[in-house]
Amino acid sequence: MLSNPKFARAQPRDIANFGFGTLAFLLLGWVLGSSPAAIAQEADQRATVLHLSQSAERTLLRDLLRVELRVEESGADPRAVQSAINRRMAASQSLILKSKNAETTLKLVGMLQSDGLVMLSLSYEVSAETLRNAQDDLTAEALAAVGRRAASIAEATHLAVLRYRDLRVGNAETEGRPVPRFSGAAMAAGAPPVAEPGEAVVRVTVEAELLLGQPRT
Repeated sequence: MLSNPKFARAQPRDIANFGFGTLAFLLLGWVLGSSPAAIAQEADQRATVLHLSQSAERTLLRDLLRVELRVEESGADPRAVQSAINRRMAASQSLILKSKNAETTLKLVGMLQSDGLVMLSLSYEVSAETLRNAQDDLTAEALAAVGRRAASIAEATHLAVLRYRDLRVGNAETEGRPVPRFSGAAMAAGAPPVAEPGEAVVRVTVEAELLLGQPRT
């Protein structure tokens, strides 16, 4: 097989070139496989997933008064009844008032009742502005609680918190619905109604998935 001098001279070089290329390919694969990203990915696959849910809440004053009124007319002639409604309510049969100035609003409601309007509901709720102002503080509190609890669990299991895998932060929400203070005919008196705003619990909930593993050196 080596009787051809030309072939015999070329073969060692080809073999050497083939060996060098293979070695370079293997070295490249080893370098890529040992990159920080690959090492981190391998560590994540071996990590323990910790699911946590923490809430932060605050009691706030219901600062927004909401009143719903309606025009009621009765009579034998439907056209006359509708005409009376249109004159008083500008073609609208119901009216909803919202205001932070409860005293002025309640006086206005009393005047509207004297004019024939019937109050359907009166309640207080937390205004959107107040919710937004509390939301950032409650979010920070809930996130801090997640961090503290994760660190405590990691220490108890002799692991370390590697990173967050997933994080979901909810909006500030009011617990329960506003409770009407009055209803129906009991609110038909002409005197200004009296109502207390009360308080509401506002809450922000944070859900997180964290990876726990051996401490990185």
